[in-house]
Amino acid sequence: MKSILRMAVGLALAGWVAGCGEGVSFQDRRDERDPFLQRARERRNAEDLDGAIKLYNEALDRKPQLASAHLEVGLLYVKKEDYLRAIYHYQRNIELRPAAQKRDLVEGLIREARLYYAAALPNRPPGAIEEIALLKKEIATLRAQLEGTNAAPKASVVLPVSNAAPRSLAPPQPVVAQPAVRTHLVQPGETLAAIAVKEYKSRSKWRKIFEANRDALTSPESVRAGQTLVLPP
Repeated sequence: MKSILRMAVGLALAGWVAGCGEGVSFQDRRDERDPFLQRARERRNAEDLDGAIKLYNEALDRKPQLASAHLEVGLLYVKKEDYLRAIYHYQRNIELRPAAQKRDLVEGLIREARLYYAAALPNRPPGAIEEIALLKKEIATLRAQLEGTNAAPKASVVLPVSNAAPRSLAPPQPVVAQPAVRTHLVQPGETLAAIAVKEYKSRSKWRKIFEANRDALTSPESVRAGQTLVLPP
């Protein structure tokens, strides 16, 4: 009985070590054996992006915990300029591998995808293109550091920095500031000439007020108390 108990404890500890002690490397090696993931990589290496994305998604439909598949399909979505899907899959990779050495790198890829998405918007934020260039250098540095610290054999996960240029966009048009609209509330006994003197210091400006309010005035004499007249600049 004691030997059986020792065996059970030993198996439990072995499982715990495999799942926690070996951690990310053990989980990544387990991912490597998935046939859909292997076929997706073959399609990716053959530059069949659509076929690879389809197989990656089939792999994830079967095993949503395939962190490697999330990362790799995210990279492909960036190439397809589908940045929102890329961000989703990058985030899922971090959720599934929170302690991974390459977490900083994946977080950099998320920031890069967000910047590319922002740069593709009609009113892109100022400085977005410059920030993308700086971030690409940061990602390249992180990748070099990661490769330098990994002494053990790594999974065949390719983490290229995206070289896809943002979609060509027309330069943003300057916004012309519109002058504030002035109005005048007609008081009892006021005429257009009196309003012109009050607002423009010139009696002759009455015609300017009349022309600006032709939709409300049928004649210069039709002005009535309580009307709101537009005062042109």
